Amino acid sequence: VTVSVLYWCAMPPKQRVSNSSLSSPTTPKTPGGTPAAAVEEPKKRSANEVLARVVTTLFMAYGFLGLIAAGVEYIAPVVLLIKAAMFFEIVRISQKERKERQLPSMRLLQWYFLAVTVVGAAAVALRNPLIAAFPRLQVWYNSLFIISFGLYVIGFVIFVLSLRRGYYRYQMAQFSWLAMTLVFITGQGSLQYANMLRGLFWFLLPISCVVHNDIWAYACGKNFGRTSLLRLSPKKTVEGFVGAWIMTTIWAFWFSGYMCRFKGLVCPTVKMFERADCIPEAMFVAVPHMLPREVAAVTGVDALNIAPVQLHALVFAAFASLIAPFGGFFASGLKRAFKLKDFGDLIPGHGGMTDRMDCQIIMGAFTYVYVQFVYAAETGTCPLVPQLVDCLRNLPPETRQLVLSEATKA
Repeated sequence: VTVSVLYWCAMPPKQRVSNSSLSSPTTPKTPGGTPAAAVEEPKKRSANEVLARVVTTLFMAYGFLGLIAAGVEYIAPVVLLIKAAMFFEIVRISQKERKERQLPSMRLLQWYFLAVTVVGAAAVALRNPLIAAFPRLQVWYNSLFIISFGLYVIGFVIFVLSLRRGYYRYQMAQFSWLAMTLVFITGQGSLQYANMLRGLFWFLLPISCVVHNDIWAYACGKNFGRTSLLRLSPKKTVEGFVGAWIMTTIWAFWFSGYMCRFKGLVCPTVKMFERADCIPEAMFVAVPHMLPREVAAVTGVDALNIAPVQLHALVFAAFASLIAPFGGFFASGLKRAFKLKDFGDLIPGHGGMTDRMDCQIIMGAFTYVYVQFVYAAETGTCPLVPQLVDCLRNLPPETRQLVLSEATKA
């Protein structure tokens, strides 16, 4: 249904006719004498672009669902590749081909710092599940921060030694651009690892909210949009903005309740390559809420089963609708500053990876902060039950007995 709505919204009005009207032997013309086919060509091209966009969206959506079903160990490498693609698209914006040919070491250093950052961030975030699956990694992890710092120092020294007279300003500008990109893209993007380890619920919910908000902003703006929202993005309308907020709120409330049925989504990942399984927290257990008599009399329903986490989902819907779009506005400003239509052409009908993920970066950062400091404060700051059990299993027998003894006393 969503695909049909999107294609219908994008189709020029004159194309929303039966095929019989297109089979006329006469060639219609505009009042100025120009063949109508020539006028309709850009509109047909626009419809074809939207069709390509819809097909690609379906492919990405089902591919994403396949990754969710496969588990964290398959999602994490994809997140890393997405960050690398975004890094490449943003870094090349400020590059000047003539100067880059004179400075081959600059491009190598950019990819060197990217590799050190993304691999190091992923290793830190995935530490506990990886050690649980491969205990021998503990020795390597003991030296991880020293190794990471050493790699950073090596890159920094090489950059300073590569400075060339006549290119100082360009090289310093590129290095500053590199640092900004690493912080905004790889830094914030790495927080997604912590979100998915807490439970795929916290990875899937915010992503789906952003996607639905984007779809409904387009649909509502196309059909009801009258008032421009922002000069930076003239096609964005107030009606689309508000309509998307309403529809995203409905989606988040329903979808969060639906996901509570699956342990694989609400349980944390304790060990890599092992299915998440646990007794769901009380936040994910639906409890009946009585409806007012007047509402019950009209609907015939006395109570609704609502999980407490569904109320938290409303906060995610609000952020995805009101704040996350500003990530897209920021990206629009960046493209306008460099006179770009898209960041790339990696995804047919969508542009580059950054064009699709611009809102997801800030949404992922918000999810991490909210779960760690708001949700965790409400549910308790202690490790989750599966994590506690796994820690106890890995302790020496004497230490384990001591912990259980002290816990019994408490």
